[in-house]
Amino acid sequence: MSRYPTIYAGQRLTGTLLQSMLPDIIVKNTNEDRASTTTLANDTDLVATLEANAVYHVTMYIHFAAVEAAQFQTQWALPTGASGNRSANGAAYELASSGAATAQAANGGYHRSGVHAFGTTVRYGTRASATNQALAIEEGVITTSSTAGTIALMWAQFTSSATATRVGAGSSMHIRRLA
Repeated sequence: MSRYPTIYAGQRLTGTLLQSMLPDIIVKNTNEDRASTTTLANDTDLVATLEANAVYHVTMYIHFAAVEAAQFQTQWALPTGASGNRSANGAAYELASSGAATAQAANGGYHRSGVHAFGTTVRYGTRASATNQALAIEEGVITTSSTAGTIALMWAQFTSSATATRVGAGSSMHIRRLA
């Protein structure tokens, strides 16, 4: 099993070396609302830089709120050439007989769990509220190629609604370099 960073016998321990062993944790300090858009865009806070030729384990805890008519969807933006998959866990949505999505996050509704490509859109059920939040947990192992770049949570409404969809304060991205 590889460990990052590699520490050799007799190597001098420095602050930089010790810091490189710690995970980066990015926490969203304020709510971010988006209305009338289904275009996935990077979150303004849940963004970080990944180095080239590296392996990372990333976990995102996403606190979100959306009305039933809008729903909530995510993708991950990654550096060019990065590979891997992400798992998605949270409330599932269900289609009613009318074809409209119904909220399933409140009171122990249906659960979704799946493994997806980073660029695959994942749609979640909601608590049918613009302010009452649900939780989605997404995680994955990312292997970057010779290109460094940005990782970001991308999100939007699934169906355009004038009532804003929110990613809430307290959402977080945890990044640990593995190799």
